Amino acid sequence: METTYSLAKQNVQISNTESDSTQGLMNPTSFRIAQIENNTNCNWRCWFCQNAHYDVPKTQHMDLEFFKHILREVRSVYTPRELNVISFSVYNEPTLDPTFKEKLQIMTDMGFSYWFLSNGSGMTKELVDFLIRYPQNIYDVRLNIPTMDEEDWKSTTGTTVKMMYKQYYELCYFFERTDRLNFPITVMVNGDGSDSHKKTFLSVYEKFKRFNNIQLSMTGLVDRAEMLKGVKTDKQSMPHNSVDYKGKKLACGMNYFNNLYFGIEGNVYFCCHDYFQKYSFGSVKDKPLKELIQSDERATQMARFNDDFCSKCSQAIIA
Repeated sequence: METTYSLAKQNVQISNTESDSTQGLMNPTSFRIAQIENNTNCNWRCWFCQNAHYDVPKTQHMDLEFFKHILREVRSVYTPRELNVISFSVYNEPTLDPTFKEKLQIMTDMGFSYWFLSNGSGMTKELVDFLIRYPQNIYDVRLNIPTMDEEDWKSTTGTTVKMMYKQYYELCYFFERTDRLNFPITVMVNGDGSDSHKKTFLSVYEKFKRFNNIQLSMTGLVDRAEMLKGVKTDKQSMPHNSVDYKGKKLACGMNYFNNLYFGIEGNVYFCCHDYFQKYSFGSVKDKPLKELIQSDERATQMARFNDDFCSKCSQAIIA
Protein backbone atom coordinates (compact mmCIF):
# COMPACT_ATOMS: atom_id res chain seq x y z
CA MET A 1 0.00 0.00 0.00
CA GLU A 2 1.15 3.53 -0.68
CA THR A 3 -0.16 6.90 0.47
CA THR A 4 -0.42 9.46 -2.30
CA TYR A 5 -0.68 13.20 -1.76
CA SER A 6 -1.95 15.18 -4.74
CA LEU A 7 -0.23 18.56 -4.53
CA ALA A 8 -2.56 21.45 -5.21
CA LYS A 9 -2.13 25.06 -4.15
CA GLN A 10 -5.15 25.10 -1.89
CA ASN A 11 -5.79 21.43 -1.25
CA VAL A 12 -4.04 18.21 -0.25
CA GLN A 13 -5.87 15.04 -1.20
CA ILE A 14 -4.90 11.80 0.49
CA SER A 15 -5.73 8.45 -1.04
CA ASN A 16 -4.65 4.91 -0.25
CA THR A 17 -4.17 2.70 -3.27
CA GLU A 18 -3.72 -1.05 -3.37
CA SER A 19 -2.75 -3.14 -6.36
CA ASP A 20 -5.28 -5.46 -7.95
CA SER A 21 -4.49 -8.83 -6.40
CA THR A 22 -6.65 -10.88 -8.76
CA GLN A 23 -4.03 -11.39 -11.45
CA GLY A 24 -2.55 -14.86 -11.78
CA LEU A 25 0.50 -16.09 -13.62
CA MET A 26 1.59 -14.22 -16.71
CA ASN A 27 -0.88 -14.48 -19.57
CA PRO A 28 0.87 -13.96 -22.94
CA THR A 29 -2.23 -12.25 -24.33
CA SER A 30 -2.59 -9.68 -21.56
CA PHE A 31 0.77 -7.90 -21.25
CA ARG A 32 0.35 -4.24 -20.36
CA ILE A 33 3.84 -2.78 -20.55
CA ALA A 34 7.16 -3.74 -22.14
CA GLN A 35 10.10 -2.80 -19.95
CA ILE A 36 13.43 -2.35 -21.72
CA GLU A 37 16.85 -2.06 -20.11
CA ASN A 38 18.23 0.80 -22.20
CA ASN A 39 21.38 1.06 -20.07
CA THR A 40 22.91 -0.73 -17.10
CA ASN A 41 24.46 2.01 -14.98
CA CYS A 42 23.18 4.04 -12.06
CA ASN A 43 25.03 6.91 -10.37
CA TRP A 44 23.43 6.36 -6.94
CA ARG A 45 23.90 3.58 -4.40
CA CYS A 46 20.70 3.78 -2.36
CA TRP A 47 20.82 1.54 0.70
CA PHE A 48 17.46 -0.05 -0.23
CA CYS A 49 18.60 -1.10 -3.73
CA GLN A 50 20.59 -4.11 -4.90
CA ASN A 51 23.07 -1.77 -6.57
CA ALA A 52 24.43 -0.90 -3.12
CA HIS A 53 24.92 -4.54 -2.07
CA TYR A 54 25.83 -6.54 -5.18
CA ASP A 55 28.35 -6.20 -7.96
CA VAL A 56 26.75 -3.95 -10.55
CA PRO A 57 27.00 -4.92 -14.23
CA LYS A 58 29.49 -3.14 -16.44
CA THR A 59 28.15 0.00 -18.07
CA GLN A 60 26.36 -0.71 -21.33
CA HIS A 61 23.95 1.24 -23.51
CA MET A 62 21.57 -0.50 -25.86
CA ASP A 63 22.35 0.10 -29.51
CA LEU A 64 19.70 2.15 -31.31
CA GLU A 65 19.18 -0.42 -34.05
CA PHE A 66 18.71 -3.21 -31.54
CA PHE A 67 16.31 -1.01 -29.59
CA LYS A 68 14.29 -0.58 -32.77
CA HIS A 69 14.42 -4.34 -33.29
CA ILE A 70 12.85 -4.97 -29.87
CA LEU A 71 10.09 -2.46 -30.56
CA ARG A 72 9.38 -4.09 -33.92
CA GLU A 73 9.20 -7.49 -32.22
CA VAL A 74 6.71 -6.13 -29.68
CA ARG A 75 4.60 -4.62 -32.43
CA SER A 76 4.73 -7.83 -34.50
CA VAL A 77 2.98 -9.67 -31.66
CA TYR A 78 0.77 -7.01 -30.03
CA THR A 79 -1.43 -4.34 -31.53
CA PRO A 80 -1.34 -0.82 -30.07
CA ARG A 81 -4.59 -1.60 -28.27
CA GLU A 82 -3.02 -4.69 -26.64
CA LEU A 83 0.36 -3.21 -25.67
CA ASN A 84 1.51 0.30 -26.37
CA VAL A 85 3.52 1.41 -23.32
CA ILE A 86 7.31 1.08 -23.01
CA SER A 87 9.03 1.64 -19.68
CA PHE A 88 12.61 2.21 -18.55
CA SER A 89 13.10 1.01 -14.98
CA VAL A 90 15.63 -1.79 -14.48
CA TYR A 91 17.86 -0.92 -11.50
CA ASN A 92 19.43 1.73 -13.70
CA GLU A 93 19.25 5.46 -14.20
CA PRO A 94 17.80 5.60 -17.72
CA THR A 95 18.64 9.27 -18.29
CA LEU A 96 22.38 8.42 -18.16
CA ASP A 97 21.98 6.70 -21.54
CA PRO A 98 23.71 9.04 -24.04
CA THR A 99 21.08 8.05 -26.63
CA PHE A 100 18.09 8.41 -24.28
CA LYS A 101 16.46 11.24 -26.23
CA GLU A 102 17.00 9.36 -29.49
CA LYS A 103 15.24 6.32 -28.02
CA LEU A 104 12.33 8.48 -26.88
CA GLN A 105 12.13 9.93 -30.38
CA ILE A 106 12.09 6.45 -31.92
CA MET A 107 9.22 5.39 -29.67
CA THR A 108 7.35 8.59 -30.48
CA ASP A 109 7.81 8.03 -34.22
CA MET A 110 6.58 4.43 -33.88
CA GLY A 111 3.51 5.51 -31.92
CA PHE A 112 4.47 4.07 -28.51
CA SER A 113 3.82 5.79 -25.21
CA TYR A 114 6.47 5.56 -22.51
CA TRP A 115 7.14 5.99 -18.82
CA PHE A 116 10.33 5.93 -16.82
CA LEU A 117 11.53 5.86 -13.24
CA SER A 118 14.42 8.23 -12.55
CA ASN A 119 16.39 9.59 -9.62
CA GLY A 120 16.17 12.95 -11.37
CA SER A 121 19.91 13.45 -11.69
CA GLY A 122 19.71 13.43 -15.48
CA MET A 123 16.62 15.62 -15.84
CA THR A 124 18.59 18.39 -17.48
CA LYS A 125 17.04 21.45 -19.08
CA GLU A 126 17.80 19.95 -22.47
CA LEU A 127 15.95 16.71 -21.66
CA VAL A 128 13.00 18.55 -20.10
CA ASP A 129 12.64 20.76 -23.17
CA PHE A 130 12.63 17.63 -25.32
CA LEU A 131 10.01 15.87 -23.18
CA ILE A 132 7.50 18.70 -23.33
CA ARG A 133 7.55 18.66 -27.13
CA TYR A 134 5.58 15.39 -27.14
CA PRO A 135 3.50 15.30 -23.94
CA GLN A 136 0.90 13.06 -25.58
CA ASN A 137 3.43 10.20 -25.67
CA ILE A 138 4.34 10.38 -21.97
CA TYR A 139 2.39 7.78 -20.04
CA ASP A 140 3.98 8.48 -16.66
CA VAL A 141 7.13 9.92 -15.05
CA ARG A 142 8.16 8.71 -11.59
CA LEU A 143 10.94 10.37 -9.64
CA ASN A 144 12.82 9.13 -6.59
CA ILE A 145 13.47 11.88 -4.03
CA PRO A 146 14.41 9.98 -0.86
CA THR A 147 15.10 13.02 1.36
CA MET A 148 15.99 16.70 1.34
CA ASP A 149 18.16 16.51 4.45
CA GLU A 150 21.86 16.85 3.65
CA GLU A 151 23.17 14.14 5.99
CA ASP A 152 20.34 11.73 5.20
CA TRP A 153 20.93 12.34 1.51
CA LYS A 154 24.57 11.29 1.69
CA SER A 155 23.82 8.14 3.71
CA THR A 156 20.77 7.19 1.62
CA THR A 157 22.04 7.73 -1.92
CA GLY A 158 25.82 7.44 -1.52
CA THR A 159 26.21 10.71 -3.42
CA THR A 160 27.10 14.30 -2.56
CA VAL A 161 24.99 17.16 -1.24
CA LYS A 162 25.89 19.00 -4.44
CA MET A 163 23.98 16.30 -6.32
CA MET A 164 20.95 16.88 -4.09
CA TYR A 165 20.73 20.57 -4.89
CA LYS A 166 21.40 19.97 -8.58
CA GLN A 167 18.51 17.50 -8.63
CA TYR A 168 16.23 19.88 -6.74
CA TYR A 169 16.73 22.86 -9.08
CA GLU A 170 16.46 20.76 -12.24
CA LEU A 171 13.27 19.10 -11.03
CA CYS A 172 11.79 22.48 -10.14
CA TYR A 173 12.42 23.51 -13.75
CA PHE A 174 10.73 20.30 -14.94
CA PHE A 175 7.68 20.84 -12.74
CA GLU A 176 7.37 24.48 -13.81
CA ARG A 177 7.56 23.65 -17.54
CA THR A 178 5.02 20.83 -17.27
CA ASP A 179 2.53 22.69 -15.09
CA ARG A 180 -0.19 22.73 -17.78
CA LEU A 181 0.62 19.45 -19.50
CA ASN A 182 -1.62 16.46 -19.00
CA PHE A 183 0.57 13.55 -17.92
CA PRO A 184 1.20 12.06 -14.45
CA ILE A 185 4.31 12.97 -12.46
CA THR A 186 4.87 11.12 -9.20
CA VAL A 187 7.54 11.98 -6.65
CA MET A 188 8.29 8.88 -4.58
CA VAL A 189 9.73 9.06 -1.08
CA ASN A 190 10.83 5.51 -0.30
CA GLY A 191 10.94 4.15 3.22
CA ASP A 192 9.75 1.57 5.72
CA GLY A 193 6.67 3.40 7.02
CA SER A 194 8.38 4.34 10.30
CA ASP A 195 8.09 7.71 12.03
CA SER A 196 11.42 8.65 10.46
CA HIS A 197 10.04 7.86 7.00
CA LYS A 198 6.90 9.93 7.66
CA LYS A 199 8.99 12.88 8.84
CA THR A 200 11.13 12.69 5.71
CA PHE A 201 8.03 12.48 3.53
CA LEU A 202 6.58 15.65 5.04
CA SER A 203 9.86 17.53 4.63
CA VAL A 204 9.96 16.64 0.92
CA TYR A 205 6.32 17.67 0.63
CA GLU A 206 7.17 21.10 2.01
CA LYS A 207 9.83 21.57 -0.67
CA PHE A 208 7.47 20.81 -3.56
CA LYS A 209 4.00 21.76 -2.34
CA ARG A 210 3.88 24.85 -4.55
CA PHE A 211 3.61 22.65 -7.65
CA ASN A 212 0.07 21.57 -8.45
CA ASN A 213 0.89 19.10 -11.24
CA ILE A 214 2.66 16.38 -9.25
CA GLN A 215 1.75 13.71 -6.75
CA LEU A 216 3.91 12.90 -3.76
CA SER A 217 3.92 9.23 -2.79
CA MET A 218 5.10 7.80 0.53
CA THR A 219 6.21 4.51 -0.97
CA GLY A 220 6.96 1.33 0.95
CA LEU A 221 10.21 -0.55 0.42
CA VAL A 222 10.29 -4.02 -1.12
CA ASP A 223 12.88 -6.64 -0.16
CA ARG A 224 12.97 -8.09 -3.70
CA ALA A 225 12.37 -11.73 -2.81
CA GLU A 226 14.66 -11.61 0.22
CA MET A 227 17.64 -10.35 -1.78
CA LEU A 228 17.72 -7.43 0.66
CA LYS A 229 16.50 -9.25 3.76
CA GLY A 230 18.02 -7.73 6.88
CA VAL A 231 19.31 -4.59 5.15
CA LYS A 232 18.83 -1.51 7.32
CA THR A 233 20.21 1.84 8.42
CA ASP A 234 20.21 3.41 11.86
CA LYS A 235 16.80 4.93 11.05
CA GLN A 236 15.02 2.56 8.66
CA SER A 237 14.94 -1.12 7.82
CA MET A 238 13.87 -3.34 4.93
CA PRO A 239 10.51 -4.91 5.87
CA HIS A 240 9.64 -8.48 4.91
CA ASN A 241 6.23 -10.05 5.21
CA SER A 242 6.71 -13.82 5.26
CA VAL A 243 3.78 -15.93 4.12
CA ASP A 244 3.45 -19.67 4.51
CA TYR A 245 2.50 -20.69 0.97
CA LYS A 246 2.64 -24.46 1.61
CA GLY A 247 3.08 -25.25 -2.05
CA LYS A 248 0.00 -23.35 -3.18
CA LYS A 249 -0.11 -21.60 -6.53
CA LEU A 250 1.21 -18.06 -6.29
CA ALA A 251 0.26 -14.84 -8.02
CA CYS A 252 1.84 -11.42 -8.08
CA GLY A 253 0.24 -8.81 -5.89
CA MET A 254 1.83 -6.05 -7.97
CA ASN A 255 0.84 -7.46 -11.40
CA TYR A 256 4.48 -7.58 -12.51
CA PHE A 257 3.74 -10.77 -14.41
CA ASN A 258 1.57 -8.75 -16.75
CA ASN A 259 4.60 -6.97 -18.16
CA LEU A 260 7.32 -8.02 -20.60
CA TYR A 261 10.94 -7.48 -19.55
CA PHE A 262 13.87 -7.14 -21.96
CA GLY A 263 17.46 -7.09 -20.69
CA ILE A 264 20.29 -5.15 -22.27
CA GLU A 265 21.18 -8.16 -24.47
CA GLY A 266 17.57 -8.78 -25.48
CA ASN A 267 16.92 -11.60 -23.00
CA VAL A 268 13.26 -11.83 -21.98
CA TYR A 269 12.39 -12.54 -18.34
CA PHE A 270 9.48 -12.46 -15.89
CA CYS A 271 9.90 -9.79 -13.24
CA CYS A 272 11.61 -6.47 -12.62
CA HIS A 273 12.80 -7.76 -9.21
CA ASP A 274 14.92 -10.47 -10.88
CA TYR A 275 18.08 -8.38 -10.47
CA PHE A 276 20.39 -10.88 -12.17
CA GLN A 277 17.79 -11.73 -14.85
CA LYS A 278 18.37 -15.34 -13.90
CA TYR A 279 15.03 -16.65 -15.11
CA SER A 280 15.25 -15.68 -18.77
CA PHE A 281 13.46 -17.77 -21.38
CA GLY A 282 15.51 -16.69 -24.39
CA SER A 283 16.62 -13.63 -26.31
CA VAL A 284 15.09 -11.74 -29.21
CA LYS A 285 18.60 -11.72 -30.66
CA ASP A 286 18.16 -15.41 -31.37
CA LYS A 287 14.42 -16.01 -31.84
CA PRO A 288 11.28 -14.01 -32.62
CA LEU A 289 9.39 -12.77 -29.56
CA LYS A 290 6.25 -14.72 -30.47
CA GLU A 291 8.23 -17.96 -30.55
CA LEU A 292 9.79 -17.21 -27.15
CA ILE A 293 6.43 -16.47 -25.54
CA GLN A 294 4.95 -19.72 -26.84
CA SER A 295 8.01 -21.84 -26.03
CA ASP A 296 8.31 -24.78 -23.66
CA GLU A 297 11.33 -23.02 -22.15
CA ARG A 298 9.11 -20.18 -20.98
CA ALA A 299 6.74 -22.61 -19.26
CA THR A 300 9.66 -24.42 -17.60
CA GLN A 301 11.28 -21.21 -16.41
CA MET A 302 7.95 -19.89 -15.17
CA ALA A 303 7.54 -22.91 -12.89
CA ARG A 304 11.10 -22.50 -11.57
CA PHE A 305 10.61 -18.79 -11.03
CA ASN A 306 7.36 -19.35 -9.16
CA ASP A 307 8.98 -21.91 -6.85
CA ASP A 308 12.38 -20.28 -6.34
CA PHE A 309 11.66 -16.56 -6.48
CA CYS A 310 7.99 -15.74 -5.94
CA SER A 311 7.82 -17.98 -2.89
CA LYS A 312 10.27 -15.62 -1.13
CA CYS A 313 8.71 -12.35 -2.28
CA SER A 314 6.69 -10.17 0.07
CA GLN A 315 4.65 -9.00 -2.94
CA ALA A 316 3.41 -12.52 -3.72
CA ILE A 317 -0.09 -13.66 -2.87
CA ILE A 318 -1.87 -17.00 -2.93
CA ALA A 319 -3.74 -17.30 -6.23
